[in-house]
Amino acid sequence: MLKERVNRFVGHFLAPYVVSATKSKFVHDPLWGTIEVKAYEQCFLDNPLLQRLRQIHQTGCAFSTYPSATHSRFEHTIGVMHLASRIAESLRKRYPHLSELRQTEQRVRLAALFHDLGHSAFSHTSEEVYEQCDDIQELIRPQGPYAGKGAGEVLSYLIITSTHFREYFERIKSQHDGLVEEIDNVAPLILGRSNDTLYQFEADIISGPFDADKLDYFSRDGRAVGIELSLDIDRLLHCIELGTFPNTLTKGEVRSLVINRGGYNAIQQLLFARATLFATVYHHHKVRACDCMVKACFERFREGNIHFGGKRSEASQDRPLTSAADFLFLSDVDFFSEASHHDADSAEHCLIHNLLYRRLLKRVLIISSHTVQNFEEDDDQKAAYGAFYNLGADNIAQRDLARELHRVSGVNCLPSYVWFDFPRNPTFDKTGIARINVAPRGSQDPRYEKLGRFIPVKEWVDTYRQYYAQSLLFGPPDKSCRVKLGLAARKLLKERFKLVLTEYSLAEDIREEVLREESGASSG
Repeated sequence: MLKERVNRFVGHFLAPYVVSATKSKFVHDPLWGTIEVKAYEQCFLDNPLLQRLRQIHQTGCAFSTYPSATHSRFEHTIGVMHLASRIAESLRKRYPHLSELRQTEQRVRLAALFHDLGHSAFSHTSEEVYEQCDDIQELIRPQGPYAGKGAGEVLSYLIITSTHFREYFERIKSQHDGLVEEIDNVAPLILGRSNDTLYQFEADIISGPFDADKLDYFSRDGRAVGIELSLDIDRLLHCIELGTFPNTLTKGEVRSLVINRGGYNAIQQLLFARATLFATVYHHHKVRACDCMVKACFERFREGNIHFGGKRSEASQDRPLTSAADFLFLSDVDFFSEASHHDADSAEHCLIHNLLYRRLLKRVLIISSHTVQNFEEDDDQKAAYGAFYNLGADNIAQRDLARELHRVSGVNCLPSYVWFDFPRNPTFDKTGIARINVAPRGSQDPRYEKLGRFIPVKEWVDTYRQYYAQSLLFGPPDKSCRVKLGLAARKLLKERFKLVLTEYSLAEDIREEVLREESGASSG
């Protein structure tokens, strides 16, 4: 079972260690300045389970395109803890009469510390791989207990609710009178849930429409890649309120975070920041090429029964990387060091070395509304593009299509070098259902409306999907291979999806040659 595997992972990192600390210390962060870390928080922050986050890049492979984007999950974790604390402090000042807010800060700070423990090598890049494992799929599928949650979030939850982590938590608690919280009150916050609906606002601070996680990574990622994003965090924190609403499931009440009308512009800034980062950074074609290469490596290891460390498994019950928990043992450092465990001419060594030294896959095709012939005028082409784009929700179908293309094109390379890549849409769904208090300033009677009524969130997502998102076909750097792939891909997409692409769908360096060969074939 996945829970048992996760518990073994936690035991591997925690069992030999008990970190002790007697006083607070201070961390200087380039974004938020001086951050206080309480003594009991150090006991978690300094243990190997959290220290491993130093070896995982926050933005995956973005450093290959944006050289300064080398920040880690570790520094992001400290930033989220700090911002969660600031949100809790803002609420405490706004509602001094609410005694239940006294423990909010400790709960959300701990949840922030633990919220990224489930990440593996290159953060969300490997998550695209291990979320397909059968054991995590059982939990996150539509009928599963964690439906709609990310695979990394679920792993984080399983880590801190594991037997070994609970034992460690209780040992630290016994040494520090200031730590009074129970792990069962902290863990659900990572999933955006609370044990008591009147405390749902605590979950919103960790995983909600304008949570501490987003506030940190928008600011941190933008700064790291050199993009100036206008984010008025102070204004947003000042405008956060609590709103109480009927709970349709329990017939009770749920208390959530809301924003008052003074924070409208700050929320808009967050939405623009997210769209900018997706379009400019996360979906940059070189970043996506790197992501495909990482996934290609994992594919090679699984299909070749190869464990990290170069060990090959012959036993069917000992297949590598079949459980989501297997990925928890891996960091970016482990991934790159794996090259040394394989022969220099092996596919595994070459893939990792090519990624490390930026010998990347290159574009063959760009499939978007701008490269589909007569997209605006032809409803059939719009439907064809939609059918193709929907493959983005099916990783198996994507790989099957790429493998078929590899076969029919006759290229002289491994299937690991041929990838269709479908960008994931920026997720604004939580923002759209967030509530804003539109009552006049000074009014004692709040009037709540969904933010989607004032900001066209759904239209933004649809516009991004239709006019900005680009699906890509990647191939090996060798130009002759990519010419063959370009010829075969345009034909295959026309036959399979009735999708007719313009000449501008072809990467610029192979365009002329592919068009010449297509012309010769048609005239012949």
